[in-house]
Amino acid sequence: MRRSLLLAVTAALMLLAAACGDNKSAPTQPAILPPPVATPTPGALPTPTPPPTGSSTRIVNVGPGNLFMDSQSGSSTTTIKAGDTVRWNFVDSVSHSTTSGPCCTANGLWDSGVRASGSFSRQFAQLGTFPYFCTVHGSMMTGTVVVNP
Repeated sequence: MRRSLLLAVTAALMLLAAACGDNKSAPTQPAILPPPVATPTPGALPTPTPPPTGSSTRIVNVGPGNLFMDSQSGSSTTTIKAGDTVRWNFVDSVSHSTTSGPCCTANGLWDSGVRASGSFSRQFAQLGTFPYFCTVHGSMMTGTVVVNP
């Protein structure tokens, strides 16, 4: 029995040696695998999309008649996309301002200062609704900028 076992082991070793052999070919390079693709987690928030590079400018006329008038909507609400700019044009000889915050408390995001002519611009990168008012006319003169994705 020992002899049979010894012969079987010897035969196995000879087969193994023959299979491995003396391979003179060049070693192969390890395979480079592409990075794994991320699988979204259910319920996870999507990654925000950066604002488009081709942003635009929306005009809001300040006065006459103590109004903020969006040139496209014809109202005191200006709806834009993230990355766009709002330019307030002071078209009245009466002094006005565009000051961020709910009437009549400035929140410090922007303030054109009181003026009767010229223009003031601000770019909006963050999504949201931004109320503003005129510090001269208070609740009689308010507006809103709505920034969408």
